[in-house]
Amino acid sequence: MVKLRQVPEEFQVTELGGPEPVIGSEMVDCEHRLYLLEKRDLDTIALLARLSRHFNLPRRSFGLSGFKDRHAVTSQKVTLPVGKGEGLPENIGDSVGDESVGLTGEGWRLTLLGGSEKKLRSGSHSANYFEITVRDITQQQLDGLPRRLEQARIHGWPNWFDTQRFGSAVGNRLPGTHIIAGEYEAAMRLHLTERNKSDRSDKRRDKKKMAVAWPDISHLKVEHKPFRKPLKAVGRAEKEEVEGEELWRIAYMALPYDIRGMWLSAWQSNEWNRLLTNVLNDSFDSHLLYSVKIGVGGPLLFPQAPSGKRGAPKRHLIADINEVLEELPELLQFPHSDLDLSEIDQYLSDHKRAIMIHSELDSSEPLRDELNKKSKGKRWQITLKFELPPGAYATVLIKRLFH
Repeated sequence: MVKLRQVPEEFQVTELGGPEPVIGSEMVDCEHRLYLLEKRDLDTIALLARLSRHFNLPRRSFGLSGFKDRHAVTSQKVTLPVGKGEGLPENIGDSVGDESVGLTGEGWRLTLLGGSEKKLRSGSHSANYFEITVRDITQQQLDGLPRRLEQARIHGWPNWFDTQRFGSAVGNRLPGTHIIAGEYEAAMRLHLTERNKSDRSDKRRDKKKMAVAWPDISHLKVEHKPFRKPLKAVGRAEKEEVEGEELWRIAYMALPYDIRGMWLSAWQSNEWNRLLTNVLNDSFDSHLLYSVKIGVGGPLLFPQAPSGKRGAPKRHLIADINEVLEELPELLQFPHSDLDLSEIDQYLSDHKRAIMIHSELDSSEPLRDELNKKSKGKRWQITLKFELPPGAYATVLIKRLFH
């Protein structure tokens, strides 16, 4: 498989569009300030938690249009309410954080752009611009790239949610699936006791301890700090003689707001991928689809004329794919739930989502990959530049081109 993000600067994401800053005398009437947040090699949720402590602000004070990739250099707008926090930039153009252009060290910088009449909400921007260097490309992959680029430009590619969306999965299970079913204990048990390969040693020890003691866990001493709040919440609820699912709903509500939201987003994204899978399987003959396994949320299917076809037969297959794609609806409604999410202070996306993604793709000339010289055979690198709508995944395009 090709390699991405071997250097964070080789995966750049720039948020485009969104509200323009209010400047001049009208800025005093704005209830929010608009900032540019730049980060390097940092997770968005972890960074917002850090900035909340840094500026003495509640995490939910931040308004943003979307979460950006961790192992990358990213740029996006955020809002904060006027008159809150300490040490924020006060004059337009002032920055707080790393001063270097490369965003080294702590890896973030916040620059005041102006005022904003409203708090930024999810999906407020128009697109994301990507500049991605793909490395460790084999000669065979390089030889097939022009054909795949051509077909991606002609047909587009399905608007899948990729693996990053399913980071809350434990094994092949999503805690959000249990939340949607009202099964709060099952969700919290999955979160607090089931181990992942990526868990650090302190987290593994805590999960093993809670698995043995379940459901009597409120008295346990845990090392992993994020586990402490839900355990304290369970203890307080038990003293008030709260039982059953309500007890574990209280534990769930003690989790950070972003984490709770990500659980539900992962469930909805998985349901979208299932819906899109059914649409593609119902629309295309199997020989016109190829599959990429990703675990939870997969497999991902891509329409493509089979390799080995040339001349008229290949042109006919491409025409067949185009004909089918033209008959597909442009948009589909996001899968939803009947659960009253207001009780848990959450929401699900209720808009329509494009089935296929279309974008202009700019590909550089291939260069020898000097970072992966030890790989067997020649290795190449290329740089791709393209725009995607909010919520679309650049890594899906990489899978489309190189799997």
